[in-house]
Amino acid sequence: MDENEWKMLVGTFCNNVQNPERMVRQRSLKELLEQIHRELLPSQAPLVFEGIYLHVLRCYADRFEMVRTLAITLIGEILDKLPANDFYLSYIVPAINHRLGQSEIIEESEEVRLILLEQLHAIIKKYADPDGNRGDPLLKSYDNIIDILVKTLRDPYPAAQKQSCEVVKLLAESTPSMHYRAEALVSPATTILRHRHFANRVASIEALGILALHVHSSSDCVTKVIVDISPLLMDSVPMVRMACGRVGCMMLVKLRDRYSLFHRILPLVLNCLTDDTSEVRDDILPRWIEAGELYYKENESELAKIRLIDKLPANYPLERYERPSLPCRAIVQRSLRIVNLVLYEMEEWKEDIRLHATKLLKLIILHAEKTFSTLFMEVNPVLCKACMDMDKQVAEEALEVARLCGILLDYDTWSRHALAEFKKFPTLGHLRCLNAMYQSSGLDRFKDLLKIAIILTDTEICHQLKPSYQLELINFSDILSIDYHRVHISNEIEGLANQSDQKQVEKLLYTVVIKVAAFSHEDAESVRERALEILSKLHSGEVEQLHDRHLADVCGSLENLESSNSDTAESIMLLAGLLSVCGFRLAYHDALKTALGTALKHAIPQGKIKLFSSISIAMLRWNRTMSTSADEQRLLLLSFIEDIIAPYLVWAAGRSAESIRSMATACLCSISQGTDNSIFVTILPNHLQILAGLVEDNSIATRAYSLRTLLAMGPLEADSFKLIAFAIVARLDDPSGEVRELAAKCLGCLQLTAGIAGEDNGSERAHCEETVLRPILSTMFLHLENPELKLRKAILDSLARLLIHHRELIKGLANEVAPGCPYKKDLDNILVHQ
Repeated sequence: MDENEWKMLVGTFCNNVQNPERMVRQRSLKELLEQIHRELLPSQAPLVFEGIYLHVLRCYADRFEMVRTLAITLIGEILDKLPANDFYLSYIVPAINHRLGQSEIIEESEEVRLILLEQLHAIIKKYADPDGNRGDPLLKSYDNIIDILVKTLRDPYPAAQKQSCEVVKLLAESTPSMHYRAEALVSPATTILRHRHFANRVASIEALGILALHVHSSSDCVTKVIVDISPLLMDSVPMVRMACGRVGCMMLVKLRDRYSLFHRILPLVLNCLTDDTSEVRDDILPRWIEAGELYYKENESELAKIRLIDKLPANYPLERYERPSLPCRAIVQRSLRIVNLVLYEMEEWKEDIRLHATKLLKLIILHAEKTFSTLFMEVNPVLCKACMDMDKQVAEEALEVARLCGILLDYDTWSRHALAEFKKFPTLGHLRCLNAMYQSSGLDRFKDLLKIAIILTDTEICHQLKPSYQLELINFSDILSIDYHRVHISNEIEGLANQSDQKQVEKLLYTVVIKVAAFSHEDAESVRERALEILSKLHSGEVEQLHDRHLADVCGSLENLESSNSDTAESIMLLAGLLSVCGFRLAYHDALKTALGTALKHAIPQGKIKLFSSISIAMLRWNRTMSTSADEQRLLLLSFIEDIIAPYLVWAAGRSAESIRSMATACLCSISQGTDNSIFVTILPNHLQILAGLVEDNSIATRAYSLRTLLAMGPLEADSFKLIAFAIVARLDDPSGEVRELAAKCLGCLQLTAGIAGEDNGSERAHCEETVLRPILSTMFLHLENPELKLRKAILDSLARLLIHHRELIKGLANEVAPGCPYKKDLDNILVHQ
């Protein structure tokens, strides 16, 4: 078509497009659109635009959506064929601004708003002049474009929001004047960061990153952008996290004032380097290296000298980490202000924030290396708290940070402060952190073996009762014992100055481990077994020798034994635990006995009961632990019973006294079972008078324990025989079935000494049998009628044993039993088979 034909067509269009009928306007727009698409030449486009633009742009405000859509499409189609002259922008952009940039929503259709933004995107792309070589044609329409974006970035339609972000990015690339009002777009773009669609969040992050590069008026605005983006480093979508890292790397390379903001930008990058998704890590790492290379070029004179002397630190964990490049390390080392932000977030109440902050700290230390030593004093309290975090992932990451500190930081710097802090605050976190740092440090640690061992023996540290703390403490002690052996064996490692220091370390480590084993003897079996395992390592499997060498000193060092301690007091628990774990041995018997005497004298009833319980358990192992002659054992036992047990066997009023008496009797019972019978029978006669009273005690437990003790009695003198025999037989009528059965068994153990049973003393024997045994046997016969099967069996067994020394007496009494008696047959069976 030539120009005249286009003029006629335009004239007809202008008449039709003003028609009040929607269909007429719609049809005219559609027909012209088709004509322009098919036949309009670029040279004819200005003529056509000049004739129709007023009428078409008026259709932007038409009340029918289809008309508005066709008008926008028509302008877009003709715009493609127009030359890049800013004259046309002065008409189109204000029309778009009128529909999109007002305080109220003028354009109600979401789809039309999106089409208008796409048209704006096409306009910016067509008139792009990034270097200003063509006079920056977008400058005249810049304010209108910014007004549009300020509104559309908050558009409720997600697609319009995303398209607005794309327009922002394109505008920044298309005009050198972006910095004039870039700050005005920051707040609207920030609102999209919380959008539920991840694509919108990614677009918003990218747009904010671009805007930050063009905000020249205030670094506070750039800081706000970084702060607003940072929470998305914990986004559930990897693409969002990757976008954060990309923006961070872009800022490190292109931001004008980037050096002063390194400490703000670095979290965006370093967090992505520890991301759980490999795609994120692989995408950000080369960008981070590129940023480092740029920094190296800008500071080559300084970094080139450092590169000449740069060496890999000893013990560097190359199997887990690749050492960062020198320029990347230099960026972090000049930006350690970032640590304050990290420490703040490590104490947040949200687990994911604490986890990301701890991972970030790990990466900072990997880059900062020895330079980080100056900050250890500030970091240590927070790191120790993180080591005992309730979230296992946070705690594990914190321990890894501690290991890196031990490897990369200056040993003298961190050890001096860490040990002082641990002594002040002996918490589980401080212990875990110290243990991790110590294990990963180099040979310098051996010089502090004695110092650390002394600290661990502090009662504030080794008297902690939590199983988790105890386990960590003995694990640390295990590492120290391994180092002790290395120093002891190797002449190349300098650690302990002389033989005296070596013995001192062994004693201190033994003290710590045996106390942990003692405290955990009741509740934490795994901790106790681990402690005993470490003791065997400490002296090549000879744990008994360690007990012999050092336990007396441990007993002598126990504190507060003179106080009114209960069963939960540290001193009582420790003493009871030592008894249960170590038992009685000759080397420390006197020290242990002294400690027990003091503790029992001052403790309240609950404390006394706990100690007697432990004594009874330890006495059961007397034969295995006490390796000395029988005579010496007899003297030791006599002294122990006289000084420790006997005072508490005497009757006293009250339920507490009754319970103590029961446990003291239990100790006698354990002695009867844990020692050789040949030793015990020589000790028992000294205490028969007390036992005779205990057999009749009000407490069932006391009566039972005393009768169990008498099961081990040997031959007795006549007076003792009479004393104890009548006390025992009286218990056949006891209310307790257990006591009745035990009494029946004890009667079978009654035996006169050889002097009474000899020929020269026949009259005395006959007198004893007549006055003592005969009534006892008669009572036993009488109780054979008892319906309790266990009691009857116990009586019959005892009669069978008594038959060995008193056959004639028992036979005579048995013959006197009437033939129809229910137990006659049982008596005859005993007489026949014995």
